[in-house]
Amino acid sequence: MKNRLDAILMTTIDYCFDQGILSETSIPEYVIEIPNNPAHGHFATNLPMTLASSQRRRPLDIAKAIKDNLKDEEELLESVDIAGPGFINFKIRAEEWCGILSDIVRVKENYGRNDAGSGEKVLVEFVSANPTGPLHLGHGRGAALGDTLCRILSFCGYGVEREFYINDAGEQIRLLGESVFCRFRQIYDPDYPFPKNGYHGDYILDLARAISREADLNDLSQEDAIIYCAQKGREMMLEEIKEDLSRFRVAFDGWYSEMDLHRSALLQDTLGAIKEKGYLYEKDGALWIKTSGLGDDKDRVIRKSDGQFTYFASDIAYHLQKYERGFTKAIDIWGADHHGYIPRIKASLSAQGVSDEWLSVMLIQLVKLWAGGQEIRMSKRAGTFVTLRELMDDVGVDAVRFVFLMKNHESPLDFDIDLVKKEDSDNPVYYVQYAHARICSIFRKAEAEGVFVPDNPGDLSKHLVLEEELAFIRAMAGFPSLLKEICVTLEPHRLTYYLTDLAALFHRYFNLGTKISDHRIITGDKVLTQARLFLAEGVRTVIANGLNLLGIEAPEKM
Repeated sequence: MKNRLDAILMTTIDYCFDQGILSETSIPEYVIEIPNNPAHGHFATNLPMTLASSQRRRPLDIAKAIKDNLKDEEELLESVDIAGPGFINFKIRAEEWCGILSDIVRVKENYGRNDAGSGEKVLVEFVSANPTGPLHLGHGRGAALGDTLCRILSFCGYGVEREFYINDAGEQIRLLGESVFCRFRQIYDPDYPFPKNGYHGDYILDLARAISREADLNDLSQEDAIIYCAQKGREMMLEEIKEDLSRFRVAFDGWYSEMDLHRSALLQDTLGAIKEKGYLYEKDGALWIKTSGLGDDKDRVIRKSDGQFTYFASDIAYHLQKYERGFTKAIDIWGADHHGYIPRIKASLSAQGVSDEWLSVMLIQLVKLWAGGQEIRMSKRAGTFVTLRELMDDVGVDAVRFVFLMKNHESPLDFDIDLVKKEDSDNPVYYVQYAHARICSIFRKAEAEGVFVPDNPGDLSKHLVLEEELAFIRAMAGFPSLLKEICVTLEPHRLTYYLTDLAALFHRYFNLGTKISDHRIITGDKVLTQARLFLAEGVRTVIANGLNLLGIEAPEKM
C-alpha cells in the first residue's frame, strides 16, 4: 500500500513540476508512515516539509498544491487532509484493504516475498568464532541476527551467501594445543604446569581424553604432541560449533579458513597490489600500511619485525578476496569490542579503490543471562561463560532465537530464563506462537462444526466492518514494506516488534469475542463466521511467515 501511495505522490510531483505549480528540483528524502493516532488517517507524509527549502515556500502551501493536484487514477484514496505544519494525511478506501486480505490468503507462504534486491549479490559473514572453545551467548546472538538477516534478504530478492570465517591461524590455536596437552599430562601428573593464558573449562579435559584415545601422546615429543593436540582440538571444536549452529537452525554456504589463506598466495598477492599503489612502507623492521589518510586514526602494522603477519593483514586479504568474488555488498557481524577495527579495515579497502559503502559492519552488544533475579556468569563446561548449547538445552531454540532478536543489536540484552519458561503473555515468544496456535485451534473447531472458508472467498471481506478487523488488515498490509525496510536498515529486530504487535491485536480481538457474543469469530451466522475465519487465515499466514523468517517454529498446538 505504501508503494502505491508513493507512486501517486511521485506522479503528482512530476505533474506539478511540468505545470509550473512547483519549481522543478531534486526530491529530498521523505517518509510515508502510519500515524500514531488512527484518527489522523492510515498514512501520513512529510513530503511538503522536506520540499520547503528548495521550493522557498511554506510547507502548508506545498501541501495544498499536492492535495489539489493529486493524481489518484486508481481511486485508492478515501480522503486526503492537511495537518500540522505541513503533513498530508491519507485514508485508503475500505475495498482496497479487503483486496490485500485476499492477496495474503491467496499467496500464503509467499506473502511479503518481493524482488527488491533484484538478485544483487550480498555476502554476509557472521559468527566466525575461534575454534578454541564452545559458542557463547554473544556468538549465539550474532548467529540469530545473521541468519535472520539472510533469510529476509533472500525473501526480498537478494542473492545471499552466508560465510563463516574460521580464525584458525596464529597463537590461539597453538595455545589450544598447549592447553589440551597439559590437561592430558595432568591426568597422570596433577602438578604439571598449565599455560599462563591457557584455555580453561571442562571441555579442554574432554578434548584431551578424546585425542589421547586416537593417538598415544606419550609416544610423541612434547612439541609434536602439542601440534597434534592443536590440530585435532581445532577439528573437534569446529565440528562441535557446526553441530550447535545446525541445531540453532543456522547454515552456511561457505567456511573460509584463515589457515588456508596463509597457505595460499593470496596474502602476498594482496600486499603486492597494495604496494603498487604506494600504500606500504617499512619502519623499524616492520611493514606498515598507510591508512591514516583514508579515515583511520593512524597507520597500521601488517607484518611485524619478526616476519609474522598480523591479523589485520589476513583481514585485508580476506575482504579484498570477497570483493573480487563479485559481491556488490558485504555485511560483517562482529563483537562490540571490534568497534575501533571498522575504520582501519575500511581504510585498507579504500586503498584498493573499494567504496566505503561496500562493507557494512554490525556490532553485537553483550548478552547477560538472568535466573531467579541473579545474573548467571559461569559455565562449568566453558569455565568462564555460559554456552549457547547450555542455553538451548534449558529453554529451547525458539526462545533463544526470539529473545536474541528482541532488541537492536547495538543495545545490550538481558535474557531472563525464568521469563521465557512461562506459558503466559509475559513470555514474548510464547505470546506470538500462541496467537498462531490459537488460530489453528479456532479452525479445528470451525471444521468440527462443518464451517469452512471457501476456495473462492468472493466478497466475504465486505462483512469485516469492525474497526478491530480493519486494523488487522492494515497491520498485515505493512508486512512487505517492513521487510524491504529491514533490508536497508539491517534491523531484523523490527520483525519481532511487528509480530508481537500483530499477536497483541489478535489476542485482544479474540478476547473481545469472549465478552461480546456478536464479536466472536465462530458465530451463528455462517457467512460472518466464514468472513472472520478468512481474516484469521490472513493473520495466521503473516505470523507463520514472520516466524519462519526469524527461524522460529509456528506451532499448531500449545
